Amino acid sequence: MSGNIGSGGASLRSMNSREILGALHAADHAQTVAELAEAVGLTRPTVDAVLAELLTMGWVEDFAPEPSPNRVGRRARRFRFNAAAGLLMGIDVGPHTVTCLIADLSGAVVHSEEEKYDDHGDAETAWNTIRAVVDRALEAVRTERLLATTVGVPAVVGPDGVIAYSVVVPGWLRSGIPSLITTSFPSDITYFDNDVKLATLAEAEWGRLAGVEHAIFLLAGRQIGAGIVVNGQLTRGANGAAGEIGGLQHVGWGAAPIALLDAFEPALDIEQIFTLAAEGDPVASGAVAVFARDIAEGVAALALTIDPEVVVVAGEAALAGDAFLVPLRRALSVLCLSTPRIEVTSLGTRAVALGAVARSLNHVRVAVLELPPPA
Repeated sequence: MSGNIGSGGASLRSMNSREILGALHAADHAQTVAELAEAVGLTRPTVDAVLAELLTMGWVEDFAPEPSPNRVGRRARRFRFNAAAGLLMGIDVGPHTVTCLIADLSGAVVHSEEEKYDDHGDAETAWNTIRAVVDRALEAVRTERLLATTVGVPAVVGPDGVIAYSVVVPGWLRSGIPSLITTSFPSDITYFDNDVKLATLAEAEWGRLAGVEHAIFLLAGRQIGAGIVVNGQLTRGANGAAGEIGGLQHVGWGAAPIALLDAFEPALDIEQIFTLAAEGDPVASGAVAVFARDIAEGVAALALTIDPEVVVVAGEAALAGDAFLVPLRRALSVLCLSTPRIEVTSLGTRAVALGAVARSLNHVRVAVLELPPPA
């Protein structure tokens, strides 16, 4: 339904189309002409005419009336938004794992692929992994209508969508990986965004931050970062760097994961450490408690700034459950004026990729379907 809005009758039809398409897109069930007419305040003939146009364009699908042996007369046809009219892609390009989700236009995931790799500093290895994962995902769905792709990266991304810098993987930028991603996959448009901010969007769209006005989303584990929600909206800042408090060396977010890994001989990977802590292993539990205290000052600084209702924890640290949450809560109770609730994400390890899907979905809502952005 994209295109320039005309004037006169053409403009009115477009406005009516947006109203009806918006009602169908927001509905969780198919609707009759009468129900739509009442919902959007238009006459039934007008709704009929708009639906005929939207059916032709492929944005709406209709259903034959269900037979009813106890009812006399014609049953009304029902209509719903055609979520299969196109697909969205969300990619989490993490420093050790690439996750790719393909979703329909309702945001429902229809296929996923994931692959881990070791040498995150090697740009060639990273690109080969990204290419293999995305190619498998696209082959599985065989789509010709990939309307939008969003890629989550461990980097600061400016308001113009340009990656400004990355402390985690600077070699990726020098090797042109963002350009390769943009030009190698058949998407109408490709966005880049900070991984933690995308995870925060996903939590607000589908997880524990839905309806929350003030919150911190804490990604903790192999890397540490934070997303901030103020007045129900993700806060990005003037240059896309809001929440990047880990850039202050004395906060200790860069050193804490290294110290945690160094506490074990022989070496364990970070997932093992947090899992052992969840199982009650005393050594792992003690090390994770130290890790929680090490990062608490940075979390407290953010909490004192925005006074959040809740801190949602994601990343490998979420695997530890109370072995991480309890010492973090205890440390914050000393550092903060009021202690927010601390909860584990409901989205598991796919929060960044799901946030990328949410960003792609927002593009389709606003730029393709010309609907108002979600409140």
